[in-house]
Amino acid sequence: MKSGQKKSTYECIGFADDLLTAFAINTATDIAHMHPERFCECCHLSMRRIICARAEKVHHKCTLTPFEWEEHRNEGCKVCEHFRVIAKGGNSRKLTVGRGRQPGLTPNMVAAHLWNIAPPPVFSRELYLGLSSQNNTTVLEELKCVVCANVLSQPLELPCGKLACTSCIVERVTASASVCPCCLLDGGLVSTEIRPASNLIQLLLKDVLVQCVVCHQDVKAGYYEDHECTQSLTPEMHTARSVISGGEPSALLESEVLTLNDEEKKSLLEKAGITNVSISPAEVLAIKTGLTIPWNGLRILRRWLKASGVSLAGEERMRYICRRIVGSNLKGLFSFPSTSGGEELRVAALVDIPDVVLKVVDLLEENQRTGRLTWHDGVIPASEIWLKLGGDKGGGSFKMNFQIVNVAAPNSVHNTCVFCCFEADDTVTNLHIALDRYKDQVAHLQGMQWRQYTIKLFMCGDYEFITRMYGLSGASARGHAPPRTYESICTDHQRYIASGVRRKQVKHFYNCITEPIFNIPIEQVCPPGLLITLGIFTKLYGLLEDECHALDLELALLSSEEAHSSFDTYSQELQMLRSLQSELKQAEEAYAVLQQMITYVSLVIGEKDPVTADFFVQCEEKKKYLGKLEAEVAKSKAIVEKGFSKKEGPFVKALDDALQSIGVHRQQYFGGAFVGNHVHQALKECNIQKLCRSLCETAKNKLPHRSTQAEHRTEILVKAFSMFARCHNIYDHNFIDETQAHALEEAVGE
Repeated sequence: MKSGQKKSTYECIGFADDLLTAFAINTATDIAHMHPERFCECCHLSMRRIICARAEKVHHKCTLTPFEWEEHRNEGCKVCEHFRVIAKGGNSRKLTVGRGRQPGLTPNMVAAHLWNIAPPPVFSRELYLGLSSQNNTTVLEELKCVVCANVLSQPLELPCGKLACTSCIVERVTASASVCPCCLLDGGLVSTEIRPASNLIQLLLKDVLVQCVVCHQDVKAGYYEDHECTQSLTPEMHTARSVISGGEPSALLESEVLTLNDEEKKSLLEKAGITNVSISPAEVLAIKTGLTIPWNGLRILRRWLKASGVSLAGEERMRYICRRIVGSNLKGLFSFPSTSGGEELRVAALVDIPDVVLKVVDLLEENQRTGRLTWHDGVIPASEIWLKLGGDKGGGSFKMNFQIVNVAAPNSVHNTCVFCCFEADDTVTNLHIALDRYKDQVAHLQGMQWRQYTIKLFMCGDYEFITRMYGLSGASARGHAPPRTYESICTDHQRYIASGVRRKQVKHFYNCITEPIFNIPIEQVCPPGLLITLGIFTKLYGLLEDECHALDLELALLSSEEAHSSFDTYSQELQMLRSLQSELKQAEEAYAVLQQMITYVSLVIGEKDPVTADFFVQCEEKKKYLGKLEAEVAKSKAIVEKGFSKKEGPFVKALDDALQSIGVHRQQYFGGAFVGNHVHQALKECNIQKLCRSLCETAKNKLPHRSTQAEHRTEILVKAFSMFARCHNIYDHNFIDETQAHALEEAVGE
């Protein structure tokens, strides 16, 4: 990879098989101090193309040639060239990079040079450590390092003629020490006169006698690996081994294998033909469950174990087994949309914790024991423990969880405990089916005493989830509605039931269509701050995008060769389309709520009741109305798309470029929604100016006669973004005190 390139890099060990397949590079033979540990994005893309082309049996011409990493040679070495310049009388460069100077030789470069010229090791690392720990008086002094006084390992000859280990010299050079430890010559350790030890020294090292750990015979170090123990076991040794092992061959083998180091065990397995160890899906699932490892963590573990010859079962197979286990043992009856319209009850997976109170107490005790409980500098009263209950619909399942607020990171994944999960939509009916069993437990937790503290519950989640938990079909739908409380919701719901459960009259009872699931006061509901931020920012960005799109369409009309209707006619048609789409969306939401109510009322008062029959009639009327609206929307959309729809215009493209330049990205799915953390970046004042100013800057170049209008619209949009950014900066905290609450109220009022 070229220096200075800011690209993603990949570890070679994680792509060993792919590198071997694509480039014929065997990373198992890499030299640690010479070969790179990572490779760049360009090589990764070429590797993937080659593999895919071979899989599809298509010839792919690779534009990259794998670099051949060679051993040290005198020509082309930066360190050797450095000393060659000095020998000719040139100016030397310092070993460090100074300000204003071109990079010279660094200690790491000199260290790499020394490792490259070092001779190969005579014996293994374990054998060398054994020699170093012994007081071997039989070793000649000439074969000992002048630095560490141990037997030489990959010896180098210093300018003064003394010998030292390569690792000892590298350690000193890395610490920016260049004085020779023997003759005290300044620069002796970075001199060009350092060279590998002579072959005679290597031969003498091979003749050093070491003691065999098995037969205790003296063996020459150079031939230790090929040494075979010929001494037979004595009868006393046979008797001792039989007594220790109890006569079991497996116990004897186990005790002997434990005496081997990792390299010896690996060599033994290779000789036995066992080169890979596989772990079955059931065992991997047991590991995942016992250690609470997420799927992403399991993927990292799989790559790490693969480098050591251990392979885990495939993720797809394990997920299939999970579905089989859950599908065959844990089931519940939930509401699903019917293919013929309406709702129907079907069996679905349900997993839950029976006793939530016990789970909460266990986690509190664990946090107390480990000292993780905190009261956030007095934000939480010293006598209270705060607990958040929340739900989230992701993928095909709904998860109900709780979080202990009295920890350093209350919103983290590690602090989230899921106590109920089912594979169905989070409709009112399904929430009652799954969560009604926890009503008494939640009521017990509210105000419960744990040690000397009182537990206080809070409800959190998005707007739709909170309204369903409190039995509401939406906002109050009436002006000047009194403030809601838990008691008022229950009272309004009872009044609605007593009136005959007429759907058209629900607004007179403040949309309280069902009974609240949990008894948690309204004052203890946490507003979904991130979702509010995403919603408002998306709305403001949509207005800015609409302005850009309108100018793109006008520019297209001016440059089009075909005869189209006027731009004003298109604007009117576009406004009608948006109005119809908004009306259609509201009708679809009302139809969905009506279907859920039919299911709920059918379960509560029966299908043959007149009230249920009235709901079916309303549902059929709403379905016909939906069909009419869908036809009108399709007709209006066809008119707009036929004459004026332009997807890629210079104004919208300039806005998208400005968005990318400040590091804000939209998701590829979920309608192109923004990422929450990116919105925080976009609401900075400098970034607001950059986004909105793209409108008037493009107008000056493309539509000069519209530049004044674009400037005016830019000022309005900048003001709208800035006012929202002020509100966002106030409530974007973990906790808001009374002063910040008043400041937020003033900012919202503006």
